[in-house]
Amino acid sequence: MAAKNNNKTISKILLPTDFTGASEEAAAYALTLARRNRAKLYVLHVVDTSHEAAGFYLPHLSYEKLDKDLKAVASEMLERFCARTFKGYKSVERHVLAGEPYKEILKVIKGGRIDLVVMGTYGKEGIDRFFFGSTTERVMRKASCPVLVIPPTK
Repeated sequence: MAAKNNNKTISKILLPTDFTGASEEAAAYALTLARRNRAKLYVLHVVDTSHEAAGFYLPHLSYEKLDKDLKAVASEMLERFCARTFKGYKSVERHVLAGEPYKEILKVIKGGRIDLVVMGTYGKEGIDRFFFGSTTERVMRKASCPVLVIPPTK
C-alpha cells in the first residue's frame, strides 16, 4: 500500500495588518516564509466599520463618502507599509476592504484558498484581548487554514 503524501505546500500567505508594531513583527515572519516557499503574499487591511461612530462625530459626511475616504487613506497607508516592509519582494498583492475585520479576513481565507495566515497580536483589554487580541483570536478559532500568531516583543 502506497503511503499518502502529507506534505503541505504553502503558496499563498495572508498577512492582515492594522499598521501597528505587532503587524510589522508579523510581516517580518510572513516575508521570511514567503521567500522560503516562493509564496504569494497577500497583505490585507480592513477598515473597521463595525462601530459606526464616525457619522456621529462627522454628521456632515455621508456614510458612503466617509467609507470611500477611509478606504482611500487606508490604501495609501497600505502602499507605504508594503513598500517599506516588503522592499524587493515582487509577489505581493495588496487589498483594502471595509467591514468587521475578523469576518473580512475569514472571507479572504476561504475565497482566496489561503494556505497560511500570519498575524501579530497585542494585549489591549479584557481576557480575549489580553491573550490574543479579539480579531486574532476569532480568526485563529474559525480559520480553515493554519494561523501563525506572532506575539509582541518583550
